[in-house]
Amino acid sequence: MRHDRPTHDKHWLSLNLPPPVCGRFPEKVLSLSDDSRQVENGALFLIRPGEGFRWEFVDEALDRGASYLVADRKAFPEIDSRPALSSRIREFAGLSLVENLPRAVGQLASSWWGFPSSFLKVIGVTGTNGKTTSSFLTRSVCRAGGLPCGLIGTVVFDVGHEETEAPQTTPGAIRIQSLFAESLRNGLKSVSMEVSSHALDQDRLAGTNFSVVHFTNLTRDHLDYHRTMEAYFEAKRKLLMWENPDGSHPVAVVHTGDEYGARLAKELERDGRRVLTYGEGADAMIRPLRVDVGLSGIRGTLRTSRGEMSIDSSLSGHYNLQNILGAVGCGEALGLSMEKIAEGIHSLPGVPGRFERVDSPTGFSVIVDYAHTDDALSNLLSAVRPVTRGKVITVFGCGGDRDRGKRPRMGSVAGRLSDFVVLTSDNPRTENPESILDEIEPGLRETGTPYVRVSDRKSAIFEAIRRARPGDAVVIAGKGHENYQILGKQKIHFDDREIARLALAESSR
Repeated sequence: MRHDRPTHDKHWLSLNLPPPVCGRFPEKVLSLSDDSRQVENGALFLIRPGEGFRWEFVDEALDRGASYLVADRKAFPEIDSRPALSSRIREFAGLSLVENLPRAVGQLASSWWGFPSSFLKVIGVTGTNGKTTSSFLTRSVCRAGGLPCGLIGTVVFDVGHEETEAPQTTPGAIRIQSLFAESLRNGLKSVSMEVSSHALDQDRLAGTNFSVVHFTNLTRDHLDYHRTMEAYFEAKRKLLMWENPDGSHPVAVVHTGDEYGARLAKELERDGRRVLTYGEGADAMIRPLRVDVGLSGIRGTLRTSRGEMSIDSSLSGHYNLQNILGAVGCGEALGLSMEKIAEGIHSLPGVPGRFERVDSPTGFSVIVDYAHTDDALSNLLSAVRPVTRGKVITVFGCGGDRDRGKRPRMGSVAGRLSDFVVLTSDNPRTENPESILDEIEPGLRETGTPYVRVSDRKSAIFEAIRRARPGDAVVIAGKGHENYQILGKQKIHFDDREIARLALAESSR
């Protein structure tokens, strides 16, 4: 088994692919790619029609030296209708057809890299909110328990030697398996990863062996993609009902304080799966007994399936208590001791862009958070409100080209839980920023909370900090760790934390 740069022969091809419908298997394939721009001589190229796809990409892959192609059977009539392309494939390469290309890509990639997830403890976390913090907590717990742990998620990819900025929450199937392989090569024993509903719907995790799967919650988001909440739930459900390539099932850690989580737990139990439940209900296996939640942290005693344990975390907010409970469940599922789990919880200082406090010498607090759904914003502001003696001033917007239905709902939450709101842009993308604010405004207006519209986000942050007084809290929500803003098709550098520091420096002059 190799995890550096594998190559495979035609015997491997014959074991992993149907026989060629044209051409022949090459003696050897040197790399695996589904991006024609990255094809190298001797590559196995996967034809993946989708948004932005053009058949010229297949010609480009052949020009670059692809020696074998794989396509979905449904795409064959399109290939066959292009005589020049068909002729090139027959003469210079070969072609196999598969029934479900997205699933086949994951399975091929896993085999290509030597089934790396089978040699790791992979913990997958899914849910609308809490994935990032939960995955960071789980990595910390694994490390404390003697399982060197990597991370794949929204903020960073960590495969054991350095952290790199994550281009997306859950990468493509080929990249996922290569990250697992790299993690193994670097001596890691486990990987904590966020699993998005898009990735599950698109079968990007096919071929992955999960040890633990974790469900945090489900609230409205991504309905621009999934259309209905039930379809969104079904995508998330795929991870909890996962069957590994060897036929085994991962341990499920489920938040039963969430209605969808309660449904999942019952279904899993009926199916005979091992389930660890958490929440604040008396029936949850992992639940708080005596816990204090404040701005300085979360401390107290939990009930677990193995008895009581103490926790001491620097994370803030009641919603982070839920994330801690879930991480405790993941630690239990992996067989780690309560002492090591508690050590892991304690050793995580914070998560970038998640209730991240910006140093303020002005007597008021500034908090940057990724909250970009109505539920996440409600949790965030509900955590800030009780520990703020002055006013809560909230800066937020909604992303363009995304679920429009949540916009007035977010406006309502911001108005209900803030004393003043600065309504601004998030990532407008190709939408008119003012039109987005128009759709948020009705929900905000009906609360009666005073607000201003400042579509330029930098100006909005300056405006909020200019208005703040000692004892107040300025909450900048929506982008968190992101260091960019998407305007039209252009991505520009923009970091809420940097802008907040500039505004604070100016206000203290």
